Amino acid sequence: AQAILAQAQNQQGIFPHHSSNRLASRSLTPAVMGQSECKGLSTSDATTDTVKVNVGVTLLADAAGAAQTSPKHQAAEEQLRCREEEVKEKQLQQEREEEERRRQKAEEQQRLERERAEEQLRLEHVRAAEAQAREEQCLREKAELAEREAAERVAAEEATRRAEDERKRAAEEQARKEAQEKVDVFLKAKGFKTMSMPRTSCFTASYPLHVAVQENNAGLVSALLLSGADKKVKNSTGKTPLEAAEKLNKKGSHAAVMVALG
Repeated sequence: AQAILAQAQNQQGIFPHHSSNRLASRSLTPAVMGQSECKGLSTSDATTDTVKVNVGVTLLADAAGAAQTSPKHQAAEEQLRCREEEVKEKQLQQEREEEERRRQKAEEQQRLERERAEEQLRLEHVRAAEAQAREEQCLREKAELAEREAAERVAAEEATRRAEDERKRAAEEQARKEAQEKVDVFLKAKGFKTMSMPRTSCFTASYPLHVAVQENNAGLVSALLLSGADKKVKNSTGKTPLEAAEKLNKKGSHAAVMVALG
């Protein structure tokens, strides 16, 4: 208000270098104190002085009104500034919240992607483990099958071998039985008591095997050997059954006997 009053005084050329209180005191003097105290102010007339005084009073009133409304204006401006700051703060808060939501969304997206990757890796490990387990199971089954087949093959071979041995044993037993029967008939017919005892006659001694050689009977020679005859025994001339067969062999006549004695 004082600044406005000073500007008005400078524009009107009145009341230079005086305060507003002195201006108000002097502007009221003509009405209270009379004309004699206003004469010393200027040589102008009363009408001009009154206009000048009225102008100053108006400016002073305007300044006082401005001074009185200024706090309201300042309060309004302060309130507006507060609202603007509140709006800005709300905008900043919204921006921060939006940024936080974006950050949380990004983190959630990363978490989901990480979980999907971990789940994918886990599934791959599970599938790999299952595949390996299946492969190992398949290998075990193949090994077990091969082992069973080998065992079965060995068992079959063993059964075949036992059967063959049994067949051979039975055949040998049958052959020995038949051979023994043939030997018994031969010994009885030729006057031998046993295969190991020689038959003597005129200072000569011969054994059943030597007699079978002399008769060129290869089957009987085999039967005697099968029944336990000794092919190394010697007759009275000092010859074994084989030596006697070699002496009697003429152009392969006793070849079969020699093979049997072989």
